[in-house]
Amino acid sequence: MGQSGILLLVTGILTAGAGIGMIFPRQLLEILLGDRTSEPTTLLMARHWSLLVGLVGGLLIYAAFHPEVRGPAMVVGAAEKFALGGLVLASPLRRRVLTMAIVGADAVMALLYVAFLAQNVR
Repeated sequence: MGQSGILLLVTGILTAGAGIGMIFPRQLLEILLGDRTSEPTTLLMARHWSLLVGLVGGLLIYAAFHPEVRGPAMVVGAAEKFALGGLVLASPLRRRVLTMAIVGADAVMALLYVAFLAQNVR
């Protein structure tokens, strides 16, 4: 599997964990964002976000076992993680410790993807 495969497997599993929000959107919003809502549109968007991030996690897991898609999967994963970080940093959520811990972990994962991609460009 190699180092990049292990990286993708571990980070893919962690990323796919956000998919739990498909089933428990209220709890996800409360834990990550400190938002206690029952507003149907917000819950729908939370479910959709959870689905998309869960699918990115699934793609990363798939790429762990299929070297031919590792590059594109790392680009997608890094883009998702950097985008979330930028959005959180530009919002009041940057004051939430748990949310910032997740953004920090995502940033480390994204930087590792970039490092692996840069190493393979040579």
